[in-house]
Parts: sequence; C-alpha cells; structure tokens
Amino acid sequence: MQHGTRTILIAAAASLAMALAPGALGTARFAPAQGTRTATVSLARVMDKLQERQEFEMQVEAMKRQFQEEVQARKKKFESGLKEVEAMEDTPARQAKLEPLILEQLELEQWGNSRMADIDRERSLMWRSIYRNLRSETAKLAEAEGYDHILVDDGSEDLPTSRELKVPLETQVLDQLQRRRMLYASPAHDLTDKLIVRMNNARAAGSPAPAAAGAK
Repeated sequence: MQHGTRTILIAAAASLAMALAPGALGTARFAPAQGTRTATVSLARVMDKLQERQEFEMQVEAMKRQFQEEVQARKKKFESGLKEVEAMEDTPARQAKLEPLILEQLELEQWGNSRMADIDRERSLMWRSIYRNLRSETAKLAEAEGYDHILVDDGSEDLPTSRELKVPLETQVLDQLQRRRMLYASPAHDLTDKLIVRMNNARAAGSPAPAAAGAK
C-alpha cells in the first residue's frame, strides 16, 4: 500500500515539474498579456491648426458679413420710410403708409432670425464634419503608430477663474477640477502634431469644403 502511494506521489511531482519547466506546453497560458499602448493629443492645439476649421470659419464669417450688410441696407430703408411717416400729419394717408412699415418691420425680424438660424446650422455642420474626420484620422494614426488608445489630454497647469462670471471663484475651480480626466501625459506619447499633419493632408487631398450658403 505504501509502495503504491509513493509511486503516485512521484508521478504527480514529475507531472508538476514538467508543467513548471521552461518551454513546457502549458506555460504560454500563464504568460502575462502585453500591456496596451496609449497616446494622447491636445484637442485645443488640433483645432487651432486645423485647415478644415479655418476654411469653414472663413465661409461662415463671409455669411455673417453678408448678413450684416443686408441688415444695414434694410434698416436704412425702413428708417427712411419711418421718418417720412413721422413727418406727416395724422391723416388716413399717414395711416396708409404706416401699416406697410409695421409689416416690413415684422418681416425684417423674421428674416433676421432665419438668417441667424442658417449661420448656426452651418457652424453645427462644421463641428460635425470636424468630429467625423477627427475620429477617422485618429483611428488611422493609432493603427500606423501601433497604439490601442488615443486619449484627449484635457489637463493643464492652471485652473483659471474670472470675477466677471456670476459664479463664485471656488465653484469655478471645483467645476474645472471635476471635469478633468488627464492628470499626466508623457510628451513622448503625444501625437498631436502627427494628427494635425494627417488631417490637413487628408483635407488637401480631398474635395474643398462645400459653400456654406448652399449646405443643408
């Protein structure tokens, strides 16, 4: 009985030694997995140097200038008609001229609101386009550089405050602190400049931005 027990123990010990030996078949299953590679980008720097944003901003600014010029022209015409009516005596003829001016004023307000909505829509389209291209080029950059994750570096050395805001300074600081996600990012893994180059090159190689006034 003792001999049989000893034989079993020796066999078990041998099996364990083989399992723990270098090069054993089962060793690979216990090898630690390789760590994921993570890089960061500064979104503020990307937006500042992005050709697509600069092009869109120029188009939107052109829309705003045209809108302001049209407002001034319509306002000047309206004020001229209003002065003419104000100089008239209170007669049916004066009332007949005043009613179209009141209607013109309402139309001017509606037209102004509509144009402002157009500008707001164009700006929303700009940011949507930038976001799509940002995700696309970031994914290509991560694959090219061998990174598993690329995070936005939202950290900074300071938490600015302003007394012009109707918010306590402590609240301003705590609000920024709570929204921070990145406490440290190694400059060695900062891909901001590479992402800017990729996005601007992709923009230059693609079709130009659509005219802002014609976008839907």
